[in-house]
Amino acid sequence: MAGGLNVTFHEPLGVVAVIAPWNFPMPIAAWGTAPALAAGNAVVLKPAETTPLTALRLAELALEAGLPEGLFQVLPGAGPVAGAALVEHPGVAKVVFTGSTAVGKGIMAKCAEGVKRVTLELGGKSPNIVFADADIERAAAAAPGSFLDNTGQDCCARSRILVQRGVYDRFMELLAPAVTSFAVGDPADPATAMGPLISAAQRERVRSYVPEDAPAAIRGEAPKGKGFWYPATVLEATGQGDRAAVEEIFGPVAVVLPFEDEADAVRLANATDYGLSGSIWTRDVGRAVRVSRAVAAGNLSVNSHSSVRYATPFGGYKQSGLGRELGPDALTAFTETKNVFISTEEQ
Repeated sequence: MAGGLNVTFHEPLGVVAVIAPWNFPMPIAAWGTAPALAAGNAVVLKPAETTPLTALRLAELALEAGLPEGLFQVLPGAGPVAGAALVEHPGVAKVVFTGSTAVGKGIMAKCAEGVKRVTLELGGKSPNIVFADADIERAAAAAPGSFLDNTGQDCCARSRILVQRGVYDRFMELLAPAVTSFAVGDPADPATAMGPLISAAQRERVRSYVPEDAPAAIRGEAPKGKGFWYPATVLEATGQGDRAAVEEIFGPVAVVLPFEDEADAVRLANATDYGLSGSIWTRDVGRAVRVSRAVAAGNLSVNSHSSVRYATPFGGYKQSGLGRELGPDALTAFTETKNVFISTEEQ
């Protein structure tokens, strides 16, 4: 530039704390840890209390692969103890947290005290929008997997199914057999599509959203034996304000709501505090683009339910989080930007 040479550096932050969840303990730990290490940082990984073993194994493999000892460490422990210690420690330059919105707010507040960088991937209540011009058979067949995968313990679960009124009855007719035929059983069986919930406490949380007299449009079967089983359940909401229609359940439960037109679909899709993911089913490319731009969510799929693609950015709007992970800019999130100007003019 005029008068000299200007260089911009991306420098490592230092120590990064990665606090991983229990629902996808290996991949989420990896996609926080790997770019932080690649950018030149040290990492302390705090796994969820219920799933520490995959993180410990990941650290063993890192040593076997030749990573210098101490550069990547795993700190198992309770969130209010081990997690809080990492968040509050002055030697930690950045916190990467995946988990509930309530806990994420607390972490963000603590990080603010030290102006500490933070990436948050929090809750979701994602819409699955089905327009009348869509391939209804395909949309109905794909819907169960969008909220039953990982037994619904997925922040990207499409747990609000919005269906245009003109095809609502037909969609529900097709959805029922698709849900009830979803294979529930032993996770070790390759034929199984859905296993049990992680704990008794999680099962009770899911049950609290589905009272015995709830208008369940579709209810699947679940084994009676060992395991925290809960059947696949589809509710017909009596209104957008229903608790099950606006809060994250984190279980195999979806709520179906009818909509009138495109504007109504967008209104319902955005009538939530979350904005992580979502799907749009239509044959109209123009509508797909318009609705994708209008829905406040960080990751949308048209005629599919894909959410996490390692080569593209992942993260949410509103209370679904802050910042982006994955994609081509993943390393940048773990660096500090420094600009240096070197004068070449004679003194």
